[in-house]
Amino acid sequence: MALGISHEKIDDIPEQYRELYTEQDGAFVLTGIQGVKTQADIDRIHGGLVKERDEHKVTKASLHVWDGLDHQEVRTKLDRFTELEVAAKGNKDEMDAKLEELTEARVLTRLAPVERENKTLKTRCQELEERAGTLEKEKTYRTIGDQVLDACVKSKVVDEARADVIMLANQVMDVTEDGKTVLTKENPYGVTPGLSPDVFLSEMQDKRPHWWPKSVGGGAGGSGANFGAGASNPWTHAGWNMTKQGQFIKENGIEKAEQMAKTAGTTIGGRRPEAKK
Repeated sequence: MALGISHEKIDDIPEQYRELYTEQDGAFVLTGIQGVKTQADIDRIHGGLVKERDEHKVTKASLHVWDGLDHQEVRTKLDRFTELEVAAKGNKDEMDAKLEELTEARVLTRLAPVERENKTLKTRCQELEERAGTLEKEKTYRTIGDQVLDACVKSKVVDEARADVIMLANQVMDVTEDGKTVLTKENPYGVTPGLSPDVFLSEMQDKRPHWWPKSVGGGAGGSGANFGAGASNPWTHAGWNMTKQGQFIKENGIEKAEQMAKTAGTTIGGRRPEAKK
């Protein structure tokens, strides 16, 4: 069963991990891993930010009223300034000659409130888009973090390295269109694209051996069926073993096997890759 940030029942947590949880408000919350944030923590921080932004907008709006004057009345008079300025240039006999200029001024006067409203709506729309983008990014990071943390537990990544794992995962992983599947993407860090969190960690055992205890890090021996605990990749040149390849496919499925073969530079049923120089 996958570990979660919070469980309603202690029985839902594997016995070997129960000491990592603390009962809070009728639920058992993961507190034994430093740096892990609960959904309540995220919601509380986000709520504070939203409240601060809303209060700032109220303050800005209040500054548009000067000395108790009706701001709408003041704006209406200012909008007519151009029109009155044109009218004041001559007497009534000259008005006919300036009718076209006066008409244009009146059009500008009528359009001024509309343009202001349009600008306000555009600003509001931009704010909403930015907020939606922030929330979507937070949701993506939370999904990646949950799945990578679960993979870290299974792979026996040391506690002090998990923050580093999550940081790299946020750079090289993304959530697919279904909103649930997390896979590595094209990246400048040399991580193979298209890997699930557990296979991603398997690939990292050679590149980041300090993420694991010395007894299991750096590609130590293993059956290949378990992604963590130093499992070797039976598709690499050094670990090539067709029997273990078949065992891996049987225990983990063809999709995971394809990912493991991809990290080694080959395919299922393909040739043994060249030795790394």
